[in-house]
Parts: sequence; structure tokens; C-alpha cells
Amino acid sequence: MYIWLCSLVAIVAVGILLCLQRPSSEIVQANREILSTADKIRSFYRNRPDYWGLDTNDVISHKLYAGHKKGQVIVNNLGQEVVIGSDAEGTKIMPGQRIFTISYLKTNKKQCIELASFRWQEEGKLGLISFKVKNGSGEYEFSWGNKGLPLSRNYAKQYCEEENNLSWTFE
Repeated sequence: MYIWLCSLVAIVAVGILLCLQRPSSEIVQANREILSTADKIRSFYRNRPDYWGLDTNDVISHKLYAGHKKGQVIVNNLGQEVVIGSDAEGTKIMPGQRIFTISYLKTNKKQCIELASFRWQEEGKLGLISFKVKNGSGEYEFSWGNKGLPLSRNYAKQYCEEENNLSWTFE
């Protein structure tokens, strides 16, 4: 009887831990928007030698975004502004550049941790070069094999603050 009760408590505890570690539906959707936007951009530029001219305005004018538009700004499902270009500021891409960056501005600490530690499916990892967290403490870039994508939740907690700009760079 005692062994059965201990087993039951252990199973419940494991179930609770798994539920607590699962990303929220909003985070799952925010990641889908990143991947969908990246796919739309790559498809649009597929027959071109590079991403010359790509920036947030270009993405808006060609409807290459997965979030929604509020005025002349793309907004993700979390309510943050989304900028696209050669860097986290959305600078227009110049000739010869074969990478682009999608950034979520002003994410809170919880969103930062969940987005940074999100486990992407294999097709999502294809084309992702790096991930960057920028906040009041500094700018931290993570890539495959460098500081290690994907990040664990505990590792992400070390870099996320109350306000963060998050950037994903794709080829």
C-alpha cells in the first residue's frame, strides 16, 4: 500500500512538472509566427540572389508577415512590435546580404525565457543561424555549437530581464 501511494505521488509530481515546463499556447503561436514569416520571406526572395531591399516596410507591402498590422507596424500575438531587416533595428538589407533578422521588441522576462528556450521542430531549425537577447545588461548571441542552441530554461533565465529585444537570424 505504501509503495502504491508513493508511486502515485511521484506520477502526479512528474505530471505537474511536465505541465509547468510546457510552453503556453501564446508562446507556441509566437514561434509559429516567426517561422511562418521567415518561410514567406524566403519564398518571396527565392529567385533572387539575396535579400536586397528587405525591411519591415517591404514585408508589410508584400504581406509577408504572420502577425497582424497595427498602422505601419507589425505586431505579434503577444502584442510586441516585430521588426525585420539586416539587424534588430530593422535596417534595410543591402546588396549581397543572404541573411535576415526577425526581432520581437520589448518582451517581458517570462516571454523571453519561454521564447529563448522553445524547442523548435527540425524544419524550424533549418535556416536559423542565431538567436540574440538584448537588454539593459548587454547583448547575448547564441548559435548552434557556440553558446548552444537551443537554450535550456535555466540558461535562458541568466540572460532575460524585465524588458528584452529578441532576434532570430535566418539564411
